Amino acid sequence: MIVDAQSSAVRLQEGGGCDTPTSPASTFKVPLAVMGFDAGILTGADEPAWPYKAEYDANRADWKVTTTPTTWLRDSVLWYSRVLVAEMGAERFGKYVSDFDYGNADISGDPGKNNSLLRSWINSSLLITPEEQVRFVRRMLAGELPASAEAQAAVVAIMPSFTAGKWTVSGKTGTYYERNADGTFNSRRQTGWFVGWAERDGERLAFAYLIRENKKTAGPAGMRARDALLARFAKWGKGEFAWAQQPRPAVVPVIGPPQNG
Repeated sequence: MIVDAQSSAVRLQEGGGCDTPTSPASTFKVPLAVMGFDAGILTGADEPAWPYKAEYDANRADWKVTTTPTTWLRDSVLWYSRVLVAEMGAERFGKYVSDFDYGNADISGDPGKNNSLLRSWINSSLLITPEEQVRFVRRMLAGELPASAEAQAAVVAIMPSFTAGKWTVSGKTGTYYERNADGTFNSRRQTGWFVGWAERDGERLAFAYLIRENKKTAGPAGMRARDALLARFAKWGKGEFAWAQQPRPAVVPVIGPPQNG
């Protein structure tokens, strides 16, 4: 779904499911960053710079480094999110999610697992639709979230940004594995998000792009969602939507299990 960021007019909607809730995965780092800046825990693009600790048990080499708010969003560092939520505390965290009207606002986590502050946003209790993702982005860009204007502007300023033709595209990826009927994770089926906004010549569009894969693939599906949408923007002129009828880019299946991209 792509909408005009100011008027909310739908510019493109395809594929169905834009009103179907699903896990935000690492796209949740966007509202979490707003919370962190508003709470005064995050104080700048490079502060706080938290060092990696072995107890964080990161499964990626690029996460085992000192991390800042900017590199947290850029590299999608899971442990930084968890430390930030712990600093915030369960009560304040829950209030922010509710006040932001973010999806179903359910941060209870997996039943009986006591993991609300660890993974409620990663294929667990917290769910959001693509329509709601777009609405959240629009509110943040307009400074309309129940947080300080400075906090919202700080997140906009450090969002990962990409060039796609004449468009500047800013956004966050997210990846998670689907669950089997017994609740275990299906390593052959990833879901990938790319959520954010695009600007060109005074035109600003908010978008949510979601892909669901049915074959085992290498690397996070969120990266494939991002790259597919950037490729489409690169072919898209200001005010043009001719590519709306073009086939979607194919996803090439390979092998590998990374998550949280």
